[in-house]
Amino acid sequence: MQIVELTDYSMVIMRDSTDPPWVSLGKIYSWAKKHHRGIEVGLLNTDGSGEITSIISSDMICTAGRLVLFFKDKIDSRYKLHSPVQIF
Repeated sequence: MQIVELTDYSMVIMRDSTDPPWVSLGKIYSWAKKHHRGIEVGLLNTDGSGEITSIISSDMICTAGRLVLFFKDKIDSRYKLHSPVQIF
């Protein structure tokens, strides 16, 4: 997955060529909505520690292969346009 659009309080995520074919943004979105949960977006820290920074969305929309996530707090500046991310 990678970030394809980014603002202070929202991001748009799409699959990329490194994602396995069975990963579906639509299924992730449906599961989160069904269970009334936000989607957690993880970013591998670039400091070599192997730690992951993560944030949890407060709302979301899924359309045409894009997952639009909204956040109550400002998104950490370590999240950049085209950064590879993991979704939990």
